[in-house]
Amino acid sequence: MNRFSFMSLGVLVFFLLACSQQKEEGLHAQFDRELSELIALNDQFLQTIRDESSLERYHNDFLQLRLSYKKVEAFAAYFTPTTVRLVNGAPLDEIEDSENAVFEPGGLQVIETYIYTDQPLEKKELIREVRKLQVHLKRIKALWKDTSITDTQVLDALRLSLFRLITLGISGFDTPASGNAIRESEVVLASFQSYLTAYSSVLPDVDGIKVLTDRALGYLKGQHDFNAFDRATFIVDYINPISKALHENQRQAQIPFMMTGSLLRGDAATLFEKGAFDPENLVLNDALKATPDRVLLGQTLFFDTRLSGNGQTSCGTCHRPDLAFTDRLKTSRGIDQLFIQRNAPTLLYASYQQALFYDLRSPSLEDQASDVIHNKKEMHGVMDHIVSLVKADPAYQKLYTKAYPEAKAVSDIHIKNALSTFVRSLGGFNSPFDAFMRGDKKALTDDQRAGFNLFMGKAQCGTCHFIPLFNGTVPPDYQNTESEVLGVTVDADWQHPRLDADRGRGAYNDFPQWQYAFKTPTIRNIDATGPYMHNGSYNSLQQVLEFYNQGGGAGLGLSVPNQTLSADQLDLTQDEMERVILFMEALSDVN
Repeated sequence: MNRFSFMSLGVLVFFLLACSQQKEEGLHAQFDRELSELIALNDQFLQTIRDESSLERYHNDFLQLRLSYKKVEAFAAYFTPTTVRLVNGAPLDEIEDSENAVFEPGGLQVIETYIYTDQPLEKKELIREVRKLQVHLKRIKALWKDTSITDTQVLDALRLSLFRLITLGISGFDTPASGNAIRESEVVLASFQSYLTAYSSVLPDVDGIKVLTDRALGYLKGQHDFNAFDRATFIVDYINPISKALHENQRQAQIPFMMTGSLLRGDAATLFEKGAFDPENLVLNDALKATPDRVLLGQTLFFDTRLSGNGQTSCGTCHRPDLAFTDRLKTSRGIDQLFIQRNAPTLLYASYQQALFYDLRSPSLEDQASDVIHNKKEMHGVMDHIVSLVKADPAYQKLYTKAYPEAKAVSDIHIKNALSTFVRSLGGFNSPFDAFMRGDKKALTDDQRAGFNLFMGKAQCGTCHFIPLFNGTVPPDYQNTESEVLGVTVDADWQHPRLDADRGRGAYNDFPQWQYAFKTPTIRNIDATGPYMHNGSYNSLQQVLEFYNQGGGAGLGLSVPNQTLSADQLDLTQDEMERVILFMEALSDVN
């Protein structure tokens, strides 16, 4: 290389580094400026509360405050997630089981409950909450000062902001009382577009993304009714194209994707593409990742009755493939043929959650397998005996050697891993809903589309059964699986309701917030997995919808002081309930 070429290369490198630094500084300054505006609006809101008593004025100022928050949410949630939970987290106590501690909720959603209510205004408490919010916002500002950002992080934050919009935003998840979800969605998209502008010289077609975003904003501006909003069209025709374009631009610009090993893949262009979620990422030990031979070994073990204490019960006894891996009983029969306490949930998509069992007591499928095998009421097996069985059986020896060729001896760890690997293979994301979200407009009927819009809107189903997993694993990062307190009754006698005695998570700890709390299971393949609820108390989806329509146990008049489901009636008509059911039937895999 001659001297001139070397100098030219040096100038080019210097120019690129300077541009990169300028871009980062510009993004840093933009977020800091918008965060300062949010803090100023919160100060103004606090002063309004102190000086005035007009709820209408409170509402107006609060809505402006929330819109300002939505401008900064993408970066705030990504770079300061712990503090953001105190800024816009659910208005429920947060439990830290490992610390045996309870943290009271705070932030915008809590403030909303104070000013959108028929009860007398608790002004002193409202002021306290707004002041707490100010502390948390200023903490974000302080943390941001020393935060370094990369292109990978920025684009990942913007990608997740789109996913947050279509999973939480348009469902009204964080605006249950104010009902301003559509206007907030406009701000989210405008903010996405604004931050992306910094990449005009980096990404090959930012202008193309801008055109798509303008189309989406135009569609939102024409929407004025939360319940009538066509979310199916919005996702498929407007947001998915933006997500795909962002992904393609990042790929062409050779900016690495954020591959952190989480359930949601960092290189997923949309939430609905094949392979967007990978439960193998939850297996922390690479030596225990899935192989076809391990799936086969696990499948063989799954249906082997010799794993049980009486030699007559297998995992497949309660989880039959022909019944969508359930047994279709109210509650399952145990090893002694007596009914146990709970209904057998489907194992389809069981691996797409961060904790197992209805009470979330198991952190992994491997632990769950061990628990069921040793449970005296279920399989009453002994792991050492299973190890001996695998060692002595020639067929198992062959399967085991192919599955774990590096193993020096049969291990209970590998047996549990094989069973779990088989369960992790269950779930194909090939329902009519999936086909529709991938662009096949004929995959859903008009009634099913209407049912989806009800599911995500008026019926409020999507605020707990998060798309596209339809379980309680929370978007947009899908790193936490929630439980809910519904006040489930012993049967569908709404005139004489009786609370089910099963304490759920409360059976394993004394937190009052967790009494009668149960995992939110997936409703994929739900038309084949009845009867429903942890106790199998409802025989049909019609009964399930009726229960929710009346506000759960508390809405039926039962004493459930810690119920997380709103006790307010949904006011769904029979026709609307039928459409929601038709949509849920479209969540069944085609094979």
